[in-house]
Amino acid sequence: MGRTVKIAALLLVVVLVVVYLQGGLNTSRFDTSPSEPEFDLVEEAWQVILDDYVDSDEIDLDKLSKGAIQGMIESLDDPYSAYLDARHYELSQYSLEGSFGGIGIELTIDREGQLTVIAPIIGTPAQKAGIKPGDKILGVDGETTEGSSMIEAVLMIRGEPGTQVKLSILHEGEDVPADFVITRAEIDIDTVLAKMLPDNIAHIEVTHFSSRTGSEMVSALEDMAIDGVSGIILDFRDNPGGILRSAVAVASQFLDEGVVAYVIDGEGNEIALEVEEGGLVPDLPLAVLVNSNSASASEVVAGALQDHGRGPIIGTKTLGKGTINRFRQLSDGSAIYVTIARWFTPNRQQIEGRGILPDEIIEITEDDVKQGFDPQLERAIEYIKGQL
Repeated sequence: MGRTVKIAALLLVVVLVVVYLQGGLNTSRFDTSPSEPEFDLVEEAWQVILDDYVDSDEIDLDKLSKGAIQGMIESLDDPYSAYLDARHYELSQYSLEGSFGGIGIELTIDREGQLTVIAPIIGTPAQKAGIKPGDKILGVDGETTEGSSMIEAVLMIRGEPGTQVKLSILHEGEDVPADFVITRAEIDIDTVLAKMLPDNIAHIEVTHFSSRTGSEMVSALEDMAIDGVSGIILDFRDNPGGILRSAVAVASQFLDEGVVAYVIDGEGNEIALEVEEGGLVPDLPLAVLVNSNSASASEVVAGALQDHGRGPIIGTKTLGKGTINRFRQLSDGSAIYVTIARWFTPNRQQIEGRGILPDEIIEITEDDVKQGFDPQLERAIEYIKGQL
């Protein structure tokens, strides 16, 4: 009887967690209890396993409960939702602060569902090992990445500095994957990289959005003000996104008022994310660069600047990740990363699955890459000069 009660208790916890999370921003959406027929069926299945499984005395209840949670997450058919054990949840939090143990690569899941390298970070173990943009990561330590969510795949690669990870990599244009054994290191990177171009034009690249990105942007703009910057090129190419509040902070530096984005939950409840006061450069000439790997928080900023007519968006259509996700930690230290809402641009455009269409579509060809020529950046420079 005690074993049966324990399984029922575990089931109740799982059910309550899912009911709470499915409510999104408003938990009143569901008024479901474990007495509903759907949950009776789940409890019935658990009891069958307990009563009839040949090795029922050896059942690992902890493993069984986690398997149930994982199954529910997978049934959502959402590549961004995931279940993380306690260790992986802890690792995930480091990257949100701007540092983590890993090999130093930006990743995405392409339109075919394959885990793909956006770019290795300069000076990291991944770059030194020969990982290239466009590489497909087929496996990690002998485990396939097929069907893995983004966060699951990322956390398979991350780990303690000094430990090794083996990746099965398929380079673009090749048919046979190769194995790479890479030693992890402490990855501590600035998310805002700024430099001055001729004519006092600032080129500001944002690699991703951590909790530090807003303050890093302010510091970069303050430093450039000393040099008398005449215009700014904001570069979100290959930026996979990150923390939403950092996206609002960055957009607010270039706008004086209005809405950055609207957040809408499953019931239609809406929150307007307003421009924060005190933007440093709401009037300077501005151009924004994006590409097909610009996603999530980078699309929030690009969409806001485009809708406000702040400056032209130049490049290629963005990825189209228009959902908001949140960690919900469970009592054992594990967590569920779940999609809780969708966001819309100030003009209420939904970009989920669609992306942001640039004002000027400019491709970069293979010949451009070989010659070290960046037509998107050159067009942005030309635009800024025209404004001067």
